[in-house]
Amino acid sequence: MKVGEAITAAGGTRANEDRVGHRGTLAWVIDGATDLYADTALPADSDVQWLVDGVGERLARAGAADYRGSAADLLASLAADVACEQEVLSFPASRVPPACSVAVCVDWGSGYDIARIGDATAVVDGADPVVLATGYFDRREAAAVATNEGDADRVVAAMHQRRLHTMTSGDVESVFSGHPRRQLRPHTARGEWATTDCILLCTDGFARLVTDYGLYRTWTEAMSDARDRGLHYLEKLIRDAENESGHGAGRFKRADDIAALLLTPH
Repeated sequence: MKVGEAITAAGGTRANEDRVGHRGTLAWVIDGATDLYADTALPADSDVQWLVDGVGERLARAGAADYRGSAADLLASLAADVACEQEVLSFPASRVPPACSVAVCVDWGSGYDIARIGDATAVVDGADPVVLATGYFDRREAAAVATNEGDADRVVAAMHQRRLHTMTSGDVESVFSGHPRRQLRPHTARGEWATTDCILLCTDGFARLVTDYGLYRTWTEAMSDARDRGLHYLEKLIRDAENESGHGAGRFKRADDIAALLLTPH
């Protein structure tokens, strides 16, 4: 596979918690879930920064080592590594561990394997189009905001509850974490490069151009401009929309971090 373009940018004044990367046989985006604590328990500026940087480093090593296995198996292996390292670092059992969303593409040579966990998105454009996406997290976030609006403590408590549920419940969706009782629910797609024009991996901040803001009616339309005008052009559309009044309603963050990656055949 060939990386056509890759972007990542913070959605505000806080540190960017999204990551984008590619190395060898792998390409990925990572979206750090908002930290639930003011202090840190892991050796980084925040627990989630520790997680997203660590996951990115592990993916880079696997790609450099020519990993060609299952994308879902890779995520499960990485989560086990994270859990072990958290234990070594004496991460408190009473504390909710950091979490993130991930979309990763494994290049198998003539074909590829994609896995999405959390609210990352993967879009395949070609003879056999695929969209790996979900509105599960958006619906839960909107409900939490509506129920607890104006009460900061209740909003944080709701976030704790939602986070633990998506880590451990075994529901139809999950988030990536090193929780000791984690139950990962990756969603996958496989295809052939010969019938694929391009693949987009992106975090939910980028996916808003279709899911929230309606800048494109379909991912097919968005993919056309991604190829012809580039990801930076689409990023500007997103930021312009966020600067308009009314956007960002029903979310914890008015503007979100962005990460996106465009892949094409060899």
